[in-house]
Amino acid sequence: MVRVTLAQATQFILAKNFLAEKQAGSLLHLLEALAGLPAEPPLTALLAAQQRVVTFRPEMLSQALAQKQVVRAPLVRSTVYLVPALDYPLWLAATVRQRNQAFNAEFRLWGLATNDPIEQLAATVLTLLKDQALSQALSLEEIAARLPAAAVTTLTQTSRGGRVSQTTSLELALRWLTAQGKVTLLNSPPDRRQEQHVYALFEQVYPEVEVTVLPGEAEAQQAVVRRYLAAFGPASEADISFWTGFGKSETARATNALSRETTLTMVQGLPGMQLCLKAQAEALRAAQPSAEPVVSILPADDPFVTAHRASRNRYFNDQTLQRQIFSSSGAAKPTLLIDGQIVGIWRLEAGQLRWRLLVAVDPAVVSRVEAEVERTAAFLREVGGPQPVTIKKEEME
Repeated sequence: MVRVTLAQATQFILAKNFLAEKQAGSLLHLLEALAGLPAEPPLTALLAAQQRVVTFRPEMLSQALAQKQVVRAPLVRSTVYLVPALDYPLWLAATVRQRNQAFNAEFRLWGLATNDPIEQLAATVLTLLKDQALSQALSLEEIAARLPAAAVTTLTQTSRGGRVSQTTSLELALRWLTAQGKVTLLNSPPDRRQEQHVYALFEQVYPEVEVTVLPGEAEAQQAVVRRYLAAFGPASEADISFWTGFGKSETARATNALSRETTLTMVQGLPGMQLCLKAQAEALRAAQPSAEPVVSILPADDPFVTAHRASRNRYFNDQTLQRQIFSSSGAAKPTLLIDGQIVGIWRLEAGQLRWRLLVAVDPAVVSRVEAEVERTAAFLREVGGPQPVTIKKEEME
């Protein structure tokens, strides 16, 4: 068993997340080390990488996608993630059950009694994309134009608040195919007259990635939990379950299978036992707080914050403050952190980066926070082009 303080555990995870020092060598290195990055909204991945890769520039992500090094697809908790292309089959196999459940629920919300209409349309779309005469990726509109008019139907749903939403059976079919790893969504090629997403067969875009024969679910989930612990351990089983989207029984099955590779860890100040990889135990014991405060400005749903949503009291014990950061679903707002502890929040609103502290901070450290805010604003200016990004500090409530 390993016994450490909360400060040691936090510093250890900061270092593994490249926040103590910007030492990730590349975007691909970062995706491998952090078990992927959330891809929506796009700014999350860009800001998360900017905080960790010293040479990162916004175009590096589009280049990695264009060079087929990275796959962008619905994976963890059925949300869109970025993962290394060669790791994609593992993630696909590990998360297939949760994606199917999510789509089944969504189809019912759109008034579909069964999945048959969507699956039948999806099969027709696959046949269309396999047509060798086309030899190009197609937009949603181009696919629709090649289908019989009666094949595509409009679907409507009304929220409890009375808001009416619409989609089409083709949009659902394409999302379904993307989630199954049969189709991939790409940025339009440069010869297109206007920018629009296009769809192509996954096997044609990523010929070196095998998705027709996948690992078994249990084996894949075990591998995903190992990667989670490598990036974010020590962590509780509840943390693992929340982050991966695996059910409690799936999580228990995976952690039991890893019992020879993990050790129980007691983190002072956190209830219950945590899990840590044995290979990292000595490094965890040796972790010491940084000599200088580690200031981090993280985007919404940054991995460092979302990795421990179930044990969020490690960030601060005040539940009132917790509710200002985490929604009821567990989504996290953009945050300001000092030494891994959340001290403030920020938002981008009408070209202005607004930030405020939630707790009192040593005045000597505030200047470091202000410097990081300015650096983030400069990056946002780079991402947004010529549009200026100004800064406004709001008063602590």
